[in-house]
This record gives sequence, structure tokens and C-alpha cells, in this order.
Amino acid sequence: MMDALGVFSTFDYAVLLINLLLFVFARQAISITKGKANTTVADLSIVTLRAVNILLFLLYMSALLFSDSAKQLSQTGLVLVLSVLVAHTVSGTVLKYFGRTREIDGEQHRSETYQSEIFGLIVIVLAGAAALILIINIWGMTSWLKTTSLLGGLLIILYSTKDVWAPENINGLILLYNGDVEPGSLVRVDDLGILAVVLQTSLTQTRLRDLVSRHIVVVPNSRLRNAKIEILSKGTAAGVYQFVEFKIGYHVSAEAIDALFTTIWEQASDVEKSINAERPCVAKISETGDHAVVWKLCYWVKNSYGIVDAMHAINRAAFEQSSKFGIDLNTPLTHTVEQQESKHPVPFAAAES
Repeated sequence: MMDALGVFSTFDYAVLLINLLLFVFARQAISITKGKANTTVADLSIVTLRAVNILLFLLYMSALLFSDSAKQLSQTGLVLVLSVLVAHTVSGTVLKYFGRTREIDGEQHRSETYQSEIFGLIVIVLAGAAALILIINIWGMTSWLKTTSLLGGLLIILYSTKDVWAPENINGLILLYNGDVEPGSLVRVDDLGILAVVLQTSLTQTRLRDLVSRHIVVVPNSRLRNAKIEILSKGTAAGVYQFVEFKIGYHVSAEAIDALFTTIWEQASDVEKSINAERPCVAKISETGDHAVVWKLCYWVKNSYGIVDAMHAINRAAFEQSSKFGIDLNTPLTHTVEQQESKHPVPFAAAES
């Protein structure tokens, strides 16, 4: 074993030591090179760096069996480690200058923009291409670059996998370019059953925080672009227009409904500060059904993140005030059976004939 370890030079041991330190302190290294990135992005970068570290360890272990290749292995490992660090450092700089930092639900989130994603993609491609060319030269396989075998193989791989990576990347760039679905935006996607705040849009997926469950929701960019998206955070100066529907019987007058809705709105405004107390509520009829009139209590929410809390406050106030006003909010059952006797009934015998 000691003879086998003799194939390593001082340079090799230095590379191994650097690799070990990077493996142990991967999180600190990523935080230095990439800055305060999104948690998910930082975790992915840490996993990538440690995967490269493990690959380098495996390369050096194989050098114990193939001692003649120890020099090439050490140089290959150094290229891999440096290429990953350079890519993270440059992409972190790009994110710093072209990214966006916004406060979402009391937390600071640094997210990508269209420009940062484009530049970051260019950095990854250039770093990967430079590392590949250096490794080919280290192993003396420059003849590969003189033929189309290597480039042709890479193009075949890219073409065969285009259905996996191309749609999500293109849709992600389109979402970032349009600027509507950006970090901090409040969106409603009825097709997916989502009412959430956008946290991050990457080249492959969009991360959102659901306002109802408070959970993180991850949606592929292609599904998000193919659905109808309502941007609720870009409302008027009065706030986001919202309404709650109630089915009330025909026997209740419109004046009584106006008084009930005003009282409900006042109570909810006192409890939930996200409701715009300066813009009075409006009572509207959306449908005159068979059993009841569908009334809308329309109101405005000045803090779009409080839409769900505002709706809960309206519903609770409606439950409490309806009994005081003596107005039932449940749909009444109003079947009416009319019987009309014929003036000239047909005799039973005549009917049979």
C-alpha cells in the first residue's frame, strides 16, 4: 500500500487536501463564492460541489491501480474543482448585479431575473466547455477535437434529451422575460388550484408559497405557462378587488342586505387590517336562481398577501351578524307544487276506450 501511495506527488497531496477541505466546508465555500443566494439554489450548489469532490476522490483511488495515470488524474481533478468554483463565483457575481432581492412574507429572498439566468447559463456553458477542452488536452486526446466524433456525440445527446430540458428552460426564460410572474407576485391559478406568492422562477420550475396551506408548491414552468394566471398583486390603488357570495331568499329586501353587508364589512375591517377600510363595500346581485338570490359582498384588500385572512374575517363576521339581523345565509328550499283540476274530467271507461 505504501508503494502504491508513492505514485502521488506533493502536488497530488495538495490537491487532495484542497478537495477534502472543500468537501467539509462546502457550505461556507458556496456562501463566499455565490453570495446570499436562494436556499434551494445554495443547497443545489453544495450538492454539486460535493459530487465533484467525491468524483475526485474516486479518481485518486483509481490511481492506486493505474499508477502511470496519476499525473493526469491529479490535473483532471484540479480542473474539475476549479471549474466548479469559478462557475459558482461568476454566477454569484452575476446574481448580485442582475438578480433581485425582495421581501416576501417578512423574509428576504434573492431570486433570478431574465438577465441573470441568461448570463448564468452562458457561464455554465463556457466553464463546462473550457473544462472539457483542458481535460482532453491533459489526457492527450486532442485528435478528438480534430474530428466530429466528440462534438457529434454531444449534439446527439442534446438532441435526444431536448424534450426533457428544452421546454422547461424556454418557458422559464419566457416567464422571467415577461416579468409578470416574478418573486413577490400574488397569483391565482384555478387550473392548478393555486393561490400563492411566487418565491422563485428558475429555468426549470417555479416555487410558490400557498397562502391557504402555507406550504411550498413547486410547479414546472411548462404547466404554469399553459394555465390561466391571474396576477392579483398588480391591482388598482384601492387594492385587490375581492368578493364573497351568499345565497339569500327572495323574501329579504335589498335594504336589509345592504345594512347586513355594511355591518359585516365594518366588523371584518376592525379585525383584519389588510381590508381597505377607506373603500366601502358594495352589495351586488350576480344571479337570481330558482331558490335564492346570489348576493356578492364586494370589498378591496390593500395588502394582497392578506387575501385569505380577509376572506376568513368576512365569513366569520357574516356568520355572527346574520343571526342578529334574522337573515338566513343557507339556501332556502322553495318547492311549489301546483295542482289544477280539469273542468271536464274524462270518465275512466271512456279513457280506456
